[in-house]
Parts: sequence; structure tokens; C-alpha cells
Amino acid sequence: MKRTATKITDRQIKSNLKKWYLNARGIEYVAGMAWYREAQEFTESVAYLYKIDPYKVAGVVSALSPNNRWERNKVDAIAVIKAYIAGTTPEDVKVCTYNANKVKAFNILSGSIEITAKSPKTHAFAMNVGLNSPDHITIDKWHLRACVATPNELVQDCAESCTAVQYRRIEAITAELAREYDLKGYELQAIIWVTIKRVWNR
Repeated sequence: MKRTATKITDRQIKSNLKKWYLNARGIEYVAGMAWYREAQEFTESVAYLYKIDPYKVAGVVSALSPNNRWERNKVDAIAVIKAYIAGTTPEDVKVCTYNANKVKAFNILSGSIEITAKSPKTHAFAMNVGLNSPDHITIDKWHLRACVATPNELVQDCAESCTAVQYRRIEAITAELAREYDLKGYELQAIIWVTIKRVWNR
């Protein structure tokens, strides 16, 4: 049976996340602290260059991110933005993620899809990267895994998505823990992300 946050208490989730944070090596702490800063700089530079709202640029990056490496994610985001400005269609652009995500990115740029809290992960990422919001948390499958497992366990079979209600719950718990360590929520999430990937050898 998959482990899921719905089966454990807020206190247990917070304890698990704290253990992952404390398990971080120095290099992982540095990498986690740098990740969003670099992403924010990228978003700001693209927004300035193409005269697009940073929040929309971050939304495009988020839409193109599933199963896409970060360096390629950035290349794809610029390609989609250039294509949109040139008036071409999604079919005219090649990206390294699903076609539906590419269409979503175009729709974000056109305004036909608004990034709202109803899509919590995309919204949180856009808030983190586009607007530097400290209390929105981008909760991906790795963060969900860290919520329900500890560093001294072997790899566990964990749920890789959650409902909007559970998302808000985990977001609040993570933000609370981040404040205790004088971190922004996205900084704590990134440190945990780097650490769990190392421990689980992924």
C-alpha cells in the first residue's frame, strides 16, 4: 500500500520533513538555497527580454516542467515564448515534455488559462519563481515522499500527487517549519528535494 500524507498527522509530517532537512549535507544546503534564486533570476531576465509578466513566464516554465530536466526546461520555455510572440502554433515548437503541457504553456501566455490556486502546484511555482513568495511551496512527488518517509528508511512506495486540500495542509506545515529555521518555504523545500534524491539515489 502506498504511503500517503492523509494517513499521518501534521506533527508526523513536520517531524519527517525536519529529519530530511537535518540530514542535508553542506553541499546540499548550498544547492537548495541557490536553486530558486537562479530560477528567479532566469524568470526575471526572460520577462524583461520578452516584455512578459514574470508570473506568466514562471507559469510557462511550470507547465513545461513535468519529466523535463531543468536546463532543458529553460530552453523549452524560451522556445515557446518566442513561438507565441511570433504568432506560430504549439505544433510548430518542439519541447521535451508532453504536448498537452506545451498547449497549456501557450494558453497561459495568451491568458486563456489563468494560473490560480485551483492548480496549486503551478500556482505555487509561479508565486515562488515569478513573485518570490516565501510561503507558497511547490509540492512535487519528492516533497510528498519526504512528508511520509524518513532518511533512515529504504525507498518507500509513496503517493506522488495529492488533493488541493492536502496540498494546502502540507504547504502550511512546510512553511511553518521553514520559519522555525529562518528560511523561506521554497528554500526549505529545495534543500529537502536535493537531500532525498541523494539518499534515495535517484
